[in-house]
Amino acid sequence: MLLALPAIELLVVALFLALLFACGGQWLVHRIFNRHDFVQHNEVGGFIIAVAGTLYAVLLGFLTVVAWQHFADARQHVTLEAAAATDTWHAALGLPAAYRSRVRNDLLQYAKLMVNDEWPEMRAGTFDKSGDLIIMDAIGAAGNFTPANTMQSNSQALTMTQLGELHDGRLRRLTDNEVEISGFEWVVLFLGALCITCFCWLFGLSNRAVHLFMTSAVTIIITAMLVLLFELQSPFRSSLRIGPDSWTGVIAHIHAMQAGTQMEMR
Repeated sequence: MLLALPAIELLVVALFLALLFACGGQWLVHRIFNRHDFVQHNEVGGFIIAVAGTLYAVLLGFLTVVAWQHFADARQHVTLEAAAATDTWHAALGLPAAYRSRVRNDLLQYAKLMVNDEWPEMRAGTFDKSGDLIIMDAIGAAGNFTPANTMQSNSQALTMTQLGELHDGRLRRLTDNEVEISGFEWVVLFLGALCITCFCWLFGLSNRAVHLFMTSAVTIIITAMLVLLFELQSPFRSSLRIGPDSWTGVIAHIHAMQAGTQMEMR
């Protein structure tokens, strides 16, 4: 349900709830206990929160970098998969007309399936099984004939290689859609955020407004990082998701080739 929310809306809601908790908790703690009891422990508390904050920053930063790299890798995998489809379409040039037409029709059908069906299904965490059938049909068309000359042999070998790349790219993309931060990791992150936020309450300042501002700043930074991490962990399901632009480009490229004057490109 949270993945369906636009990133900016999720950020606003998360910040509101986090600030309500942080500022409300600080006001309650300082209302119950004498504020001057906290002032005398500021120096010791500063060293402790510096150590705790550094440890939490390392953990949060490391997971954010991992999620960011996962997102970037997923984008690259989509690009490589689409490139493999385009290369296959061109590699089929030397195949006999009937086999060439079948392979190219499969590739165009596959690209349209990605845009119209699979991308919406991936946002729901699933995929369209007919994509595998289309690839297997193209592999069957390219591999089930005996080359009559060197041109056909070279074209067949290159087409089969590119179809293998296409199949591997599909598997990588579907795997990218399944990998995310585990529930245990989220528990550890939230426990760390809770400890850092609550520790901010244990300081004492003569100006309460300044103290609330400092606590709010820490809360905003942590919350914003957690929301960013949440969005990056799902490359195809969050509002920051990778779109099917590469496949739209494949379709446009194929149509451009088919509209050309070269008969071999039809």
